Amino acid sequence: MTPQSLVIHGQAPPLSIDRRQVGGKAANLIELARHGFQVPPFLVVSAAAFRRQIAAVPQLNSKIQRLASQPPDQLNPLAAEIRAQILSTALPPALVNEIRQGFEAAMASDLFVAVRSSASDEDGLDHSFAGMHDSFLFVQGLPSTVEMIQRVWASAFNDRAVAYRTENRLDVSKIAVAVVVQQMIDPAASGVVFTVNPATDRTDEIVISALYGVGEGLVSGGLAADTFTVHKGTREVSSDLVCKSEQVILNPQNRSGVITRPVPQANQTEPCLNAEQIHQITDVSIQIENAFRRPQDIEFCLDQAGRLYVLQSRPITRIKQYGPAAGHRLVWDNSNIIESYSGVTSPMTFSFIRRAYTIVYHCFAQVMGIGPKKVQASRHVFENMLGLIRGRVYYNLQNWYRLIRLFPGFQYNAQFMESMMGLKEPLILDEPIKPVGFWRKWFVELPALVRLVLRTSWNFLRIKSIVNEFQASFHAHYDKWQKLNFDQLAPHQLRDLYNEMEDALLWNWKAPIINDFYVMIYYGLLKKLCEKWVHDETGALQNDLICGEGGVESAEPAKMLLRLAALAADRPELRDAIFVEPLESVPAAIQSNAAFSDFNELMEEYLERFGFRCMNELKLEEYSLRDRPHLVYQVLRNYLSLPDRSALDVDAMNKREQQIRRDAEQKAFSSIRGFRLLPRKAIFRRVVRNARMGVKNRENMRFARTRIYGLLREILRSLGRQMAAEEILDDREDIFYLTIDEVWDYLKGTAVTTDLKSLVRLRRNEFDRYRDEPAPDDRFETFGFAYHKNLFANANQQPVELDDGQLRGIGCCPGEVTNAARVLRSPSDNLSLSGEVLVAERTDPGWVPLYPAVSGILIERGSILSHSAVVAREMGIPTIVGIRGLLEHVADGDVVNMNGRSGVAKVVKKRTDQVD
Repeated sequence: MTPQSLVIHGQAPPLSIDRRQVGGKAANLIELARHGFQVPPFLVVSAAAFRRQIAAVPQLNSKIQRLASQPPDQLNPLAAEIRAQILSTALPPALVNEIRQGFEAAMASDLFVAVRSSASDEDGLDHSFAGMHDSFLFVQGLPSTVEMIQRVWASAFNDRAVAYRTENRLDVSKIAVAVVVQQMIDPAASGVVFTVNPATDRTDEIVISALYGVGEGLVSGGLAADTFTVHKGTREVSSDLVCKSEQVILNPQNRSGVITRPVPQANQTEPCLNAEQIHQITDVSIQIENAFRRPQDIEFCLDQAGRLYVLQSRPITRIKQYGPAAGHRLVWDNSNIIESYSGVTSPMTFSFIRRAYTIVYHCFAQVMGIGPKKVQASRHVFENMLGLIRGRVYYNLQNWYRLIRLFPGFQYNAQFMESMMGLKEPLILDEPIKPVGFWRKWFVELPALVRLVLRTSWNFLRIKSIVNEFQASFHAHYDKWQKLNFDQLAPHQLRDLYNEMEDALLWNWKAPIINDFYVMIYYGLLKKLCEKWVHDETGALQNDLICGEGGVESAEPAKMLLRLAALAADRPELRDAIFVEPLESVPAAIQSNAAFSDFNELMEEYLERFGFRCMNELKLEEYSLRDRPHLVYQVLRNYLSLPDRSALDVDAMNKREQQIRRDAEQKAFSSIRGFRLLPRKAIFRRVVRNARMGVKNRENMRFARTRIYGLLREILRSLGRQMAAEEILDDREDIFYLTIDEVWDYLKGTAVTTDLKSLVRLRRNEFDRYRDEPAPDDRFETFGFAYHKNLFANANQQPVELDDGQLRGIGCCPGEVTNAARVLRSPSDNLSLSGEVLVAERTDPGWVPLYPAVSGILIERGSILSHSAVVAREMGIPTIVGIRGLLEHVADGDVVNMNGRSGVAKVVKKRTDQVD
C-alpha cells in the first residue's frame, strides 16, 4: 500500500500492508483472503483518510488533542462534540471518488454491504474493542455507504469506546479508524467460533455458537443460540440446543438495515447447523487458527444455499495457552526420570545432566554401530534429550524416538525403549518415514540390522570382561580423585579435574549401556519364560528368582549401618549417647568419647566409603552425609527403636533372601517340563543366571554413577566456597543456581554475564516461585515457545479411581504387611521410622539406609527394575512400586494393608487426627 492510497481493494491488496493504516480487523480479513478462505468481497478506507479528515478541521483536531487531558467527568461531553462535528463535516470529493472506484473494483455497487470499524489497535493481541464501535448492516448504495463511514468514524468517540481506551491506558488523542466495507451475505445461519474452549482453556476443543439469521443477534442482540463443542482430534460433537424463538434478518419493508422477527415454530428447537456444516466450520476454523498461529475468535455465516463465509477473525485476547496452532509441538514425559530428579532441580544439576545425557548417548550410538556422519546430522537430538519445566526435569520424548529411529529395526527398538523408560503410553511421531526401496531394504537396512545383532551378541558374550574392565578403570580413577583435597586446588585445577572426569568416565560409558541392553533382553526373556513355562500369573516369580544374588553395592550401606546399630545395641552407654544428645550434636559427642573407639572407627570407614551419599543423591545441590553426618545417627536411632532385635541381624536378612530365592527356584523347576530337542530347564537356568548377573551389574554401575555425582558435588562446593571468598558469589551454595558452562565461562573469560550475584538472585527468585507453584502434569505437550502460553497440563489425564478401595502397582518382593503408613516427601521430612510402611513418591539409592527400619515399602513412581525394587528384594522387604495416585489416597498415619506379591495395597483405617 502506497502512502497516498486511501482505499484498498481487500481481495487484491498490495504485497505490503501497514496494519496501522488498515486496522486490526481489516488486516485480519486481508490475511484470510490471502490464505484462500471464502471471505465476502470488501474494501478498506484507510486510517489515513480518517486522519486527513480530522486534520482538515483545525477545531476538531484541537478537541481530540484536549480529550487526552480531560478529567473523567468531562470526557463524555467533549466526546459528544467531536462526534457531532465528524458527522457534520462532508468528505472531500476526491475521497468519495476513490471510494466509488474501490467499490466498483471489489463488488457491484448495488449490493448490500456491511460497514464496520477497523481501528489501528482493534482486534489485536491485547485489545479486541468488541462491540465498542458501531456497525451498520444491509447498507445499499454509495451515498448511504459514505454516510455510514462517517458514522463509524464518529463511533470511535462513543462514551464506551473512550472509557475502554482510558481504562486500558490507550492514548485517545491518537485514535485512527479505518473502515471495512464488505459485501453483505443474507444468511440462513450465523455464529461465532472459539478455537479454544473459553470455559476450560482446552486447546483441543472448538466451541461454536450459532443461531438463525444475522450474527448481530448473537454478538449484540443477546438472542439465544445453539452451542456445539467439537473435539479437534476425534471430531466428536457435544451439542447444547436451545429454543431459538427470534432471529435478526434484513428489514423486508424498506430493504434496509435489520429487524428482529420470530423464528418459524418448526425450526425453533431444531439445531441451526447440521452435522456436515459443523464439521465444515470446524475444519475451516482449525485452518484459520493454524494460519494465524494462535487461537481465534471467528465470525461466520451460511448463506441461503448453505455456502460458508468467513466474516472476520481476531485473536482471542488474554488466552492462557495457544495450543497446536502455534506449531513446534513438543511432548514432555517425566516417567522414570522422576525417580532420580524429583521436585525442583537446580540449574547446575540440570545443566550437568543435560550434557551428560548428550555424551552418554553419543556413546550409545557408537555401541549400536551408528556412523559418525549420522551422529553429526542428529546432534540436535543428542543435545536435547531433556527439558526443564518449572524447574522439573522431563524427557523430550520426541527426541528419544528420533534417537531410536537411527537404529536398524527401530520399530522393535521403540517397544524396548518404552519399557525401559517406563512410559505409560507410547508416542507416534508426526513425522513421515521415508519409504524404503527394495535396494535399501535388502542391501542397506538388512545388513545393518545383521551387524547390530552380531555386535550385540558379541558384547553379550563378553559382558563379564566388559563390566570388569569398566569397574577396574572406574575404581582406578575414583581412588585417585577421592584422595584429593579439593579445597587446596585452584579454580582452574578444579576445572581441569572436571574435564578429566568427563573424558575418563562419561565418554567411556559404554559398559553400563551394553549391560542395560543385557538386562532388558534377559530380564524380559525371564518374565516371558515364567509366564509360558512356569505358568506364573502373578508376574512376581521373576522377582523372587533374582533375589538374594549378593554383591549388590547399593545394599551395602544399609547392611553396614545395621552392623553399627548391632554394635550400639549391645552397649547401653553408647546407645544412650545416640538417643540423649540433640541429633546435630551426636556425631561430635560420640567421636570425642575414647570408649567408643571401635564404633568410631567403623563409622569413619562408613563415611569414607559412603559419605558421598544422600537422599536425592543425583541432585548436586543436596547435602551429603559428609556434610550432615547427624543424619546417619537418625538412621541408627530408627534401627535401635525397632522392637524386634533380629531386624538388625544382617546374616538373618541374607538367609531370608536366600530362602525366597530357593522357594522360587523350586516352584520354577518343578513346573517346567523338558523336551528332547528343547532342554527347557537348562535354558531357563541360563536365563535366570544371566538376568541375575545383569541386574547386579546394573545396580553396581549405577552406584559408580552415584560416586561420580558425589565427587562433582564436592568439587562444586569447593569452587563455590572460593567464589564466595572472592565475593563473586554471596554464598557457596549460590553456585548451584548457575549452570556448569556459566561457571567455566566466568573462569575462562567467555562469560556473557559477569554479574553472577544478580544472576543468582534472579534464579533463586524464579526457582522459589517454582516450588510454590503446582507441579506440571506427568505428561503434556507444549507449542510455539515452550515457556510462553503453555499451561504444562494434560487435559486428558484422568484422576485415579480406586477399585473397591484398592491401589494397584507392581509387586516386587513378596510378603503381606498391615501397619501404619509413614509418608515421606523429601529429605527435609522427619526421617524417624520404627516399623511403619514407608510411602513415597519415588526413591533413589540414598533412601536405602531407611529400609531396614520399615516393614514394607509403597512407591508411587518406579518400575520393576528401579532402585527401590532391586534393593528391597535384596533385603527381603515387601515392596510395591508404580502405584498411580498413591499419595492422593494414603496419608501419613493411615493404616494400610499391602501384598508385595500381588501388588495390591489398601487403606484399612484412616488416620485419626488429634484435636487439642
